[in-house]
Amino acid sequence: MIDLDKAPEIINFYGRTEELSTLSKWIVSDRLRVISLLGISGIGKTTLSLRLIQEINGFGNQTPTFNYIIYRTLRFSPTLTTTLTNLLQIFVPETEISDNIETLLSQLQKYLEKYRCCIIFDDVQKLFAPGKLSGQYKSGYEDYRDFFQLLVTVSHQSCLLLISREKIPEITKLETENYPVGTLILRSLGAYANEICQKRQLVDRESWEKLINNYQGNPRWLDIVATTIQELFGGQLAEFMEYETLILPEALQAELEQQLQHLSLVEIRIMEQIANQNQPISMGEIIRKSELSIQESVNVIQSLKKRLLLDGKLENNLTVFTLNPVGKQYLKNKFEKFESINEIK
Repeated sequence: MIDLDKAPEIINFYGRTEELSTLSKWIVSDRLRVISLLGISGIGKTTLSLRLIQEINGFGNQTPTFNYIIYRTLRFSPTLTTTLTNLLQIFVPETEISDNIETLLSQLQKYLEKYRCCIIFDDVQKLFAPGKLSGQYKSGYEDYRDFFQLLVTVSHQSCLLLISREKIPEITKLETENYPVGTLILRSLGAYANEICQKRQLVDRESWEKLINNYQGNPRWLDIVATTIQELFGGQLAEFMEYETLILPEALQAELEQQLQHLSLVEIRIMEQIANQNQPISMGEIIRKSELSIQESVNVIQSLKKRLLLDGKLENNLTVFTLNPVGKQYLKNKFEKFESINEIK
């Protein structure tokens, strides 16, 4: 049985053969109990998970791997009681549902032991509190932490796939303790993104790679930008790219703003600080410029990395941090606009 309630339809799918292979192996062969699929907004996490369903279910040409495949979004932050009740009603619609979470968990566990199930939870980041550092659950949603841990530590024959824009702390911890869990972070589409440029009929093919790199090989971002190039520049990529600044269409700005609103004020402050640097910045420089304590700085940097918004690398035996070009440009634009408004006032 396949239940994909509120799952979006796959319109376009580009590449991701390696990622599909990895996830299929983890689920079918390695039988991992919980997998976290992570990536920034627009990178294609949901699309990949739905394509994965087709992959592991054999496109109807072979015996299905799972008795049940279930997709649910947590976009509107349902309580755990609501989520468990919804899942249990899939197995036995007439079953009496308890208000006691322990009873619900026990009932669900029995079905996960009896049947081979694949349950996909999308938008897990919606369970976390806005305005705070990453991984802190909203008030009243902390029991999801116990739920995720239970599905990792208790024996069963099913798999839970968690899709999120940021790391899920309890899964990260259990992964270091050799439990049957795995984490896959989606990166750039790379050369597969050429299909987007081709679909949008962009000329100047020699510039495709630079465009893809500028927008991180993010399929949604590239589609937004490619549409703008087609509408305003007649598909002439060279004309679009002759400007020194990275152009961010309104639809892309709206998406970035939505993510920014979820951050804490201190995270935004640090990101603005890093965005104004021409070179990667070290932890020591961050501390000096922000006037935060060492502990506060470490916590903020760690939180931004868990949200996949900050990259760290080793240069001359010193760890330095950078923002991705799109995020950096957006913050610079926002900061300059704010200064201009203040000047007008």
